[in-house]
Amino acid sequence: MQTEVIIVEEFLSRMKHKHGRTIDGRRHIWDVEKLWEISKHLPVHKIKIDSIKELDQDCWFADSRSAPIPTIRNVARHCQRIINANMEYPILLCADGQLIDGGHRIAKALIEEKSEIDAVFIQLPPADVIL
Repeated sequence: MQTEVIIVEEFLSRMKHKHGRTIDGRRHIWDVEKLWEISKHLPVHKIKIDSIKELDQDCWFADSRSAPIPTIRNVARHCQRIINANMEYPILLCADGQLIDGGHRIAKALIEEKSEIDAVFIQLPPADVIL
């Protein structure tokens, strides 16, 4: 069992960008770079930022197992990621509209007082890791 935990932790540490969600009581995690590859030829849609369900949810600090607590330092680090967000890339949403990737781009669009953002809708493949 200990060996399995180490292998999973190593696998997760190699993922630069992750998307996770709880399904049926288990944590499902996807490598976002794989999802970007899947989505790169899909159509881009303009969507209303206010239609994004996660807009008023704690997506960055809620999961204390893997996310930092919102200290000034951690919020500042997130602000830096928002400032550096590349708006040339669309956000990724599931077919049901749930956010997969793009929170920093959404935040930047809000700061810039935009009402719409580019989005790509994908069908999630099986998770890369299920805990």
